[in-house]
Amino acid sequence: MTATETIHAAVLHLAGRCDGATTRDGAGFNRYDAGIGRGLADKIAAGQPINLAVARKVCAKYRGQLERAGIELPAAEVVEVLAAPAPIQQQSAPAQPSGVKVARVGKQIRISFPYDPELVEIARGLPGRMFDGASKAWCVAPSALTAVLEAFPDAQLSDELHTELSEQRNAIAEAERARIARLSIDLSAFDAIRGTVPLYEHQVTGVRWLIEQRKCILADDMGLGKTRQALVAAKAIGYPIFVVAPAGLRINWLREAEAVDVQVEMFSWAKIPEAIEGDYTLIADEAHYGQNMKAQRTKRFLALAKHSRACFAITGTPIKNGRPANLFPLLVATDHKLGKDRRGFEIRYCAARETRWSKWDVTGAQHLDELHAKIADGMLRRMTTDCLDLPELTRVTRKAELSTEALQTYNATLHELQASYRARREAGLIQPGADALVELTQLMHAGSRAKVKGAVEIAEEIIEQGGQIVLFTRFLDSADEIATTLNAGRITGAENADQRQAAIDKFQAGETKAMVCTLGAGNVGITLTAAHTVVLVDRPWTPGDAEQAEKRCHRIGTTSNVLSIWLQANGTDEALDALLQQKHERIELVLAGKRKTLRGIGSMQDVIDAVLG
Repeated sequence: MTATETIHAAVLHLAGRCDGATTRDGAGFNRYDAGIGRGLADKIAAGQPINLAVARKVCAKYRGQLERAGIELPAAEVVEVLAAPAPIQQQSAPAQPSGVKVARVGKQIRISFPYDPELVEIARGLPGRMFDGASKAWCVAPSALTAVLEAFPDAQLSDELHTELSEQRNAIAEAERARIARLSIDLSAFDAIRGTVPLYEHQVTGVRWLIEQRKCILADDMGLGKTRQALVAAKAIGYPIFVVAPAGLRINWLREAEAVDVQVEMFSWAKIPEAIEGDYTLIADEAHYGQNMKAQRTKRFLALAKHSRACFAITGTPIKNGRPANLFPLLVATDHKLGKDRRGFEIRYCAARETRWSKWDVTGAQHLDELHAKIADGMLRRMTTDCLDLPELTRVTRKAELSTEALQTYNATLHELQASYRARREAGLIQPGADALVELTQLMHAGSRAKVKGAVEIAEEIIEQGGQIVLFTRFLDSADEIATTLNAGRITGAENADQRQAAIDKFQAGETKAMVCTLGAGNVGITLTAAHTVVLVDRPWTPGDAEQAEKRCHRIGTTSNVLSIWLQANGTDEALDALLQQKHERIELVLAGKRKTLRGIGSMQDVIDAVLG
């Protein structure tokens, strides 16, 4: 079928099953679209032309129903080309009367027609509509004019409104031609970048989508490379790049920017500037930090987003805690149509109302399927299971954002151990390896305690997305605090065989969402394949032990790719991780017969000297 025939088929299918959701949900058009849907279907049946762009937009909300019927809507760009009107000349004759008249009266748009229950139903679906009994007409704000024309495509416009609309359409057509020309340039720039930056296929798709959207939400699952996608897209667009991110992720962003070969300027969420002059691309990482409309950082973020030429809001939890109210600021930042009417959004999707405790309670949630459909054009969300091009195991490092208290405790421990180590080394009291290893372990313990909060935050994000997670730590007190906070299962060596197996069975059955293990007790001999995410809060001494921990999830029985996050807090973690990676690579060469010894690689003493010396 052609694109036009496909849209006709979609409209007729939905209209044929529709009862306006009066008795059945998920069958045809809902009550808000029923009027326009039936009107479109009647025109198709009568052989009359319809507005293909409007028809596709309405049908796009019902992709699930259409896919089950074997109908796949054509791309919006294809329909835009088919539906693009020629520039309207001022002298064009007005539309023929159809019973519905639309005029601008003062600061309102007034819609009048002879009484017709179907037309009344359509009018009731207009945003902010109000019936004026004196004039017997429906009134809306001028900002709702587009919705009026979509709902009443055959309406007769007043001369004044017809002229105004003609000018608007010509301006929109000109702007669209400019947008398409710029898009072609940016996509060509991306094609040149692809040859220099490694990207998975799902990332290529994501970058193209970001470039095309300009302002949007990137909500991919953890581990799919949101940072790289955003940076590559921003580089292709070509404006200066400003990144707002938690302070603890600064180094990650700078490293990724270096890998992409692009300059960025970093701001923390606590120090967002009030204004930036000129054209720029704004990237907001962990964008859920800006989900409170009353917070100063949210207000500053939205001000930056408003004046940006492109804005990418990156978050794995766009609707944090399942509350649509938390999504609204991101819709505002990305200039989404649902972000234009805060009160209407809160009433429709947050079940907003006055309560005995609050004048305006927006903590509720309703019509989530409809919300999901309506934000699909401005949010890209893919799960790890959707990305078939990923390797079976992906290992990433992530900087933990430390609290001021945790950082002070760690630094105090570091300075104390450094002073002790240097004094005893100068006195000739250090036994190579043994004594220093004890002090390094003490320092790792301080780092482990500092990383507990960051580990819990990662776990909460995974659990909120419906996943399960396994966390490994070297130290019992860290394991206890993480497990208590998450209400998680435990394998720490303190359990007897029955308790250990019961914890594993509950986790594998999905009854508990997190499992906390200590290295040595939980990194061998058990299966935890219900989780697709592993966090190594602390590291073992050997690469083999690290792999054994990861293989609790990545083994026979695994149904998806596994993401392994090595949480880093300081130079100790970085030095140890570098050594483990170097050893792993050298061991692989030996096993492959390409190297005969492990000589020439660093040792644990090198790590000790780097950290304590």
